[in-house]
Amino acid sequence: MKTAIILGSTGLTGQELLKQLLDDIGYSRIIVLNRSKKAPEHPKLTEIITDFKSTVDLSSFEKIDTVFSCLGTTRKKTPDLEAYREIEVGIPYRTAEEALKKGLNSFHFISSIGANSNSSNFYQKIKGEAENSLQSLKIPRLYIYQPGMLRGDRKEFRFLEKLAVPLVILADLFLRGRAAKYHSVHVKDLAQSMIRNDKKAKESGTQYVFYSNFIGH
Repeated sequence: MKTAIILGSTGLTGQELLKQLLDDIGYSRIIVLNRSKKAPEHPKLTEIITDFKSTVDLSSFEKIDTVFSCLGTTRKKTPDLEAYREIEVGIPYRTAEEALKKGLNSFHFISSIGANSNSSNFYQKIKGEAENSLQSLKIPRLYIYQPGMLRGDRKEFRFLEKLAVPLVILADLFLRGRAAKYHSVHVKDLAQSMIRNDKKAKESGTQYVFYSNFIGH
């Protein structure tokens, strides 16, 4: 059975992923890294409280098989650009670096459709930088997920997103061929895809995962 770390376990995708992993007999221990105590009580769950300003100490764990990175922020929440970059790039990189010392086999990173370090769009640029930094570590198996809009029940209310969801679902009906990668994805499907890929983990190197891979593959 596997030991896995979740980064961003309190976010939309992270919460769903945590729920599924706790119910999965293939994982014996789940480690979540949070700034304050937020994790539920569960015999499989270990919560590490950290400010993320320094490298997280994983020395007490015998082995780390997998890291799932579901981190993400917005410019509204994090207006400082360097702080934004630290969340999106720095934390995943340092966690992967430390986990490699414990035998890390697979790293799953939620990026974004259109991620590119040369993009003029700040969000896509930062996600691209994060992808590049993780690839530089030569992780045995790196899965990079590039979903379209993520759907699910958020705790926080986002007015514009609430308005957009019905339109996005309607637009999904017309996304075919190359455009299919822009299809919205429910976080339940994304979490299932991450776990499914982690269990099979046959491919080595970097694997990009798009919408067509999220559903039933």
